[in-house]
Amino acid sequence: MKRDLRRLIGVLRLFIAFFILVHSPALAEETAKRVLILPLTIHSEKDLTFLNKGIMDMMASRIGAAATVIRKDALAPGKNPIQMGRDLYADYVVTGSLTIFGNSASTDAALTDVKTGDAALQFNQFGQSSGDVLMHINQFATQAGQYLASQSAQPQVAAPTEAAPAVMVPQVEPPVQAIPQPVAQPVVAPTPPPAAPTAAQAAAVEKEIEPLWTSNPFKGTIDALATGDADGNGRPDIAFVHESKVVVETRNGDRLDRLAAFDAGKRHTIIALDAGDINGNGKAEIFVTRLDAHDKLDSLVLEYNGSSLQPIAGGQPWYFRVGDDPEKGPILMGQRRGTPSATDTGGLYETKHFLPGVFELTWTGKEYQAGRRLPLPGEMTLYRFARGDIFNDGKTRAIAYSLGDKLRITTPTGSPQWAGQETLGGNPMFLTAESSTDTRTTDRTYLTQRLVPADLDGDGTVEVVTVHNRDFSRGFVERFRQYTRGRVIALCWNKVNMKEVWSGEEISGYISDFSLADLNGDGRLEAVYAMVTSTGIMQTKSSNIVVEQIGELSGK
Repeated sequence: MKRDLRRLIGVLRLFIAFFILVHSPALAEETAKRVLILPLTIHSEKDLTFLNKGIMDMMASRIGAAATVIRKDALAPGKNPIQMGRDLYADYVVTGSLTIFGNSASTDAALTDVKTGDAALQFNQFGQSSGDVLMHINQFATQAGQYLASQSAQPQVAAPTEAAPAVMVPQVEPPVQAIPQPVAQPVVAPTPPPAAPTAAQAAAVEKEIEPLWTSNPFKGTIDALATGDADGNGRPDIAFVHESKVVVETRNGDRLDRLAAFDAGKRHTIIALDAGDINGNGKAEIFVTRLDAHDKLDSLVLEYNGSSLQPIAGGQPWYFRVGDDPEKGPILMGQRRGTPSATDTGGLYETKHFLPGVFELTWTGKEYQAGRRLPLPGEMTLYRFARGDIFNDGKTRAIAYSLGDKLRITTPTGSPQWAGQETLGGNPMFLTAESSTDTRTTDRTYLTQRLVPADLDGDGTVEVVTVHNRDFSRGFVERFRQYTRGRVIALCWNKVNMKEVWSGEEISGYISDFSLADLNGDGRLEAVYAMVTSTGIMQTKSSNIVVEQIGELSGK
């Protein structure tokens, strides 16, 4: 009896302790996370600062149910959000931005761990009206509250108890089982072993390929990319510009193996990268278009020698681009850079940055010489166009981007023939020149995305592949471009327009450059591109190389 009483008292004590632990306000407050909420940055044509009060009220209400909220109306002078969070003994800090232009709205928000500086929760949403941002904020605040509740919850530990006394279970002698009499079994023909898979079936299994492959992230941005057989082994490699280095890697299963890298110099700005076997030695040269510290062209050409990338031509005064000629195959094209005249203070795209005329270049063994001038409109520049059988009528035409990123098609002799109305492309890379209207500022000339004509499905019809990066400033702010979504697309002429016949996955961030290559050897081209994203409070950029299978084309 005394033993049972002692056991009852012990259990009662544990229950009381557990009740106090769960229901004590002081202890519960200690386990709650502290969250600093700062006003969001708003990009808009109009002054929408008044929205911040309602947004912060909404976030404080949702997050306050799971955490202790510290609300500040402005960032402390000389502090970044993480430093301010540490000063206020916060565990997390909420920051973000709204971009509202016309009928488009974008919401980016993050819940960042103050201790590590990493984003514990990231949120990106797009809408068709400014009112959608309130729905976005509600979604983010709800997700943040759920996350914080999961972090604040303490795991329950079962209270220890004394071992229960052993209970004697009477043993029962098992009954003796009768031995069954043998029964005749029917004879069944043995099942033949499964037939070995045919060679075609085995090949199909072996060639089962994931539709989208992404590399491990690179810190910083990949600004340019090209593909070509750099080592001459018959398989295309991936060349790209990472920071100031030209890197060549090859895909090996689920990873990229580095072949070689070349430091192109931090005092240079690389604006384009191309690859192609122009000298005919079986290995693709890497053409690096770059500007020196004085904004003069100082391009170079690299080639892999079996162990490293070595320059075979330096100090080249050309913008380079490798393109496919319908009659010759891959050719190297070039254009010269202009200089401002005495009466021109700069800012003019054709005069300052490009001299008129795009030429086919040939390698003499020592230098690249200009050959024939391509039949193009006089204002056409090297990075805006591609040539091919665009109309699928056996004639070579040029398809190009206008300065406003709208497609144009010219006749075989270079006259305008068709103009599109949709804005595509989108490239954050730009050239600068002294402003023609205000010498205190500079004009920006944005470069365009590639256009690559190719027969994607082997039916003899030429499609045109390019990139569509979504700019949420929508051209309202001339000097400001914010790309928040991107995808690769394929277009085909349908006798009236260039119609979209395939779209890749839409990615967060933007696509800086792309190429087409058959990396897996299945006989079909894949889209290979560089994806750039921004993360965390400081909007730190990182990049991935993505290989995407081009699926079935529709509506041709």
